[in-house]
Parts: sequence; structure tokens; C-alpha cells
Amino acid sequence: MVERHEAGDALPPRLNVSWSRPARLWLATVIVVTAMAVIIHLLLLFLYLAPANAISKEHRELVNSYVYPEFDQNWKLFAPNPLQGNIDVDARAEVRMPDGSLRTSDWVSLTAQDLKEIRDNPAPSHADQNLLRQAWDFYTRTHDAKGRPIGLQGQLAEVYVRRIAAGRLGPDLLGGQVVRVQLRSTYHPIAPPKWSDENDESPVTYQTLTWWPVSEEDFR
Repeated sequence: MVERHEAGDALPPRLNVSWSRPARLWLATVIVVTAMAVIIHLLLLFLYLAPANAISKEHRELVNSYVYPEFDQNWKLFAPNPLQGNIDVDARAEVRMPDGSLRTSDWVSLTAQDLKEIRDNPAPSHADQNLLRQAWDFYTRTHDAKGRPIGLQGQLAEVYVRRIAAGRLGPDLLGGQVVRVQLRSTYHPIAPPKWSDENDESPVTYQTLTWWPVSEEDFR
């Protein structure tokens, strides 16, 4: 049965929500700070992606320090030089045991860890798909043929991949404490299609980096 209210009946009381002055100020502050953060983020990304101009050149150091390494972009998906190979990245650790001795762990495939999370997953995370891949590409683009970092970007790239490896291996391994990590990569070229006249005799190539000491910050 539906209850009806006659004209003379009193209406149900309304829910009256009143924000206190401190609450309104706090909400306004959050909105303003969030809006400013979004605007600054979009502005810095715009200056990075836009063609070189007077503003981007003047503030290049600021823009690059914000963009690298988390927002680094790589357009090799497209012509004229799309990626034509698979890269596997492995890591291992040097562990200090309770008795003071050092042990070296086996190589762990970081790429295989990502593939395990991606395959048969209808909605894989961005980190599983791109974090390691872009970090390694960023490293190779910012180091010379002898593995020396090229400027600030090269130094950032080293920190980036070192922390990824440390985070994957963990601070404790083989019953001891991880003190150093090492990475290596294996490049498997993808054969061109049969109708292409490109050379398909590219060899499998390997790259092994030096040992890097790690600290507690690298595991955070």
C-alpha cells in the first residue's frame, strides 16, 4: 500500500547536510592543488612532446628531469624502423650470508615474469606490459657502446633498471641479504616476412652489465 499525504499533512523532514567552514576550506584546497598538479603535469608533457621551441629549450633540464624515466616515450612501433626483435632481460644477485660469505644466485628471467602475468590475462597491467621493457630500452638508448652513461639520462636509467631488478629479487635471498645485482639481456632477431628483401641472418646477441651495489632505498 502506498501512503499518500494530503495537502494539510506535514511533509517528511529533508536531510540537511551542512559543511563546516574548515571542511569547505579543506575541500577547496584539495581541488585547487589537484587541478594545479594536473595542469603542471600536462604542461610539462606538452613541452616534452611538442617540437622544439624557445620555452622548451629554456626549461629543457626541468622538463627532462620530470619526464625521465617514468614518462619516457619510444615511437619505434612505427615506420621507418619498428622494433624487429625480442629482448629477454635476466637478473641475479650477490648475497651476503649470515657467516659473512658471499653467494651468487642463479639468473632469474624478469621478462618471463612479465609474460606469465600477461598471457591469458584479458586486462594485464601497464607495469607488466611496459615497465621493464621501456626501462631497458631507456637504458640502451642512454649508454654508449662501452656501457658508459650518456649524461644525466644515462645515470637515471641505471638507477631505474637497478631498482627494478632489486625489487624483483627482493632484499633477502638464499637465506642471506642481497648486496649487489647484475643484469643481462639476450636479443633474438625476428625473421622478416618472406616477401621482404631484408637480411635475416642477424645473430643472437648478448649483453651483460656490471655488478651494481644496492641499498635499502632500492627495495622500496
